[in-house]
Amino acid sequence: MAVARGCGKKATVRRFVFILLYLLIAASELAAKAPQAEIQNLSAVASAQKVTVRFTLDGAFRDGEMVESLQSGLPTSFTYVVEIFHDRPWFDDDIAQARLDVICTFNSVTREYLLNYRRDRKLVRSETFTDLASLERGMTRIEEVDLFDIGKRKPYKLKVRVKADLMRGYLLYVIPWEVSTRWRETRVRQGEAAP
Repeated sequence: MAVARGCGKKATVRRFVFILLYLLIAASELAAKAPQAEIQNLSAVASAQKVTVRFTLDGAFRDGEMVESLQSGLPTSFTYVVEIFHDRPWFDDDIAQARLDVICTFNSVTREYLLNYRRDRKLVRSETFTDLASLERGMTRIEEVDLFDIGKRKPYKLKVRVKADLMRGYLLYVIPWEVSTRWRETRVRQGEAAP
């Protein structure tokens, strides 16, 4: 009996290792299929104790899956996380964070795209687009005027970083898998004083 029990343990361990290996391969396949998008042209300019942030998301529509998702009528969204922090040698001192949600739905009857733009889960504006190129620009070119209030802090000691959460996939139809860009950061520049 002891021999049979030992064989059962080996078979269980082999199954576990096989399943783990399968999950790792599936995860790498999902990561390889994900769009290789990145934040570009990030700038942060301080003026009158406020920081304006501009950036673009490049490569989000490179694969056809995002366009297919849009045209099927499913709500498609990008979430941008923007943080301002005091850059220190040993640790970063977070000052503020903003969440920007860009959500699009396609109306197949009118053939129009409705784009809702939210800041910290509050609706800021809604726009309607009739062509895909204009919609892509609306979803990937972000300009947030006076996004952060820095008070008396010196702008040259501050940095802004941005990342985008593009979509959520599912590994084996069960395990959630979020596709995100890498963080991109830049130092805050002092802008021209308003007249």
